[in-house]
Order: sequence, then structure tokens, then C-alpha cells
Amino acid sequence: MSQRSDSLLTAQLRELDTALRKRKILYAAIGGLAVNAHGFIRATRDIDLMVMAEDADGARATALDLGYQLLDGGIEISSYVRGLQRFDVMHARREISRGLLARAADVDLNGMRIPVIPVEGLIGLKVQAYNDNPRRLQDVMDMIELFRVHGRTLNMDEVRSYFRLFDREKLLDDVLRAAR
Repeated sequence: MSQRSDSLLTAQLRELDTALRKRKILYAAIGGLAVNAHGFIRATRDIDLMVMAEDADGARATALDLGYQLLDGGIEISSYVRGLQRFDVMHARREISRGLLARAADVDLNGMRIPVIPVEGLIGLKVQAYNDNPRRLQDVMDMIELFRVHGRTLNMDEVRSYFRLFDREKLLDDVLRAAR
């Protein structure tokens, strides 16, 4: 990622962080930014966040106040765009995602303290994304790299539960083999 695009993404994240905190909306980074925060640096062009489902309207108001346009206001995910900037917001409805959001911890990301979901949950979201769309090979690559970085410290019972949830135990075997 070029320095300029990194600076634009960082500025966008800083603006969103300030606005969401001002509204007292609990959020956490997911997606590429969370992958970076957990130690595997890769290029990303958008911001993916998670908020409690009951805060989805507040997140939408925040986005609109900042000049974003709503692309998709779904029950599970909302997507926003402002020029070349985009961000998606996952609405934590289920107990699992609500628990991940509650367990988010502040991590230094580009000089900012940003709440990020635990690495096990991030892997779980990658499994879900791949399950929903098997052409999303970046999610598989992210899982492999996260296993390489955190393999010895992961709560494997939790990680296995996410693969089991989507009947993807073979994928776990393949990812573990590739991570060696």
C-alpha cells in the first residue's frame, strides 16, 4: 500500500473513531485493518467495523453526518461510501458476534489506539466470509497468515468451534497445513 493511501485510510479511521466515540458507540475493527492489527500486514482499501445491532442506527447517523452515502442498509451489514472512501459496518446481533465485540481490545494501529476483535474471532469471521463466498480467497490467505503469526497462542477450541459452525473442518485442516 502506498504511503498516500495509507495516510488517507488512517485519516478516515481517525475521523470515524472520533465520531463514533463522541456518540458513545462501542465498535471494533474487523477485516483487513484487524488482520494488520493482529500482526499480518497487508494492503486494504476500506474499513470494516462491528457495532452492536442496537447501535446500527447511530452508526448510520454518524456516517451520514460525515458526508457518507448509504450504499446498502441491510440487517446484518451496512455499507457507506464518500468519494473513494468506503466502510462497512457489521451489526452484532448474535451472541457470538456480540461476545467478540465485548472482548475487543485496544491495539496500536498506525499510531492510534483502536478496538479490535480477538484474533480467534477474526478467524471465525474469515471462515464465515469464505463460507458465504468461496471465491474470497483473501480470507483463506488471511487465516493462513494469522495462524502463522499466532499459531502457538490461539485458543484452538474456540477456533475449531467457528470452523465446525460452518461445517468447514476440512478447511481448518488445509489452513493449518498451509500455515506450517
